[in-house]
Amino acid sequence: MTKPIGYYCSVTPGDGSFLDELQEELGSTFEELNRIEKLLLLHTLTTNLLQTEIILVGSYPSDQAQMKMTPVMRDINKNLLIGEHLGLIDAIVNQLKYQR
Repeated sequence: MTKPIGYYCSVTPGDGSFLDELQEELGSTFEELNRIEKLLLLHTLTTNLLQTEIILVGSYPSDQAQMKMTPVMRDINKNLLIGEHLGLIDAIVNQLKYQR
């Protein structure tokens, strides 16, 4: 069983926030979304985070990071079993949440 959005974000049912509207529409545990829709939502969120980070650090550090990570991403696509992707995502998300 998954936890509701309010466990992870500042949202209270009925508070009128965007997150409240989102959970009204999609369910408090995103139960109204199928797997593809959840992956599309994840893609949007990670794209937004990446674009914001690039704005914050600038293009040179971003270019350096891309050069460093391109072979890693290629190796992941080639060698990591699809069943391991969500576990790796979970590990990275938890590191990002607590990294300063």
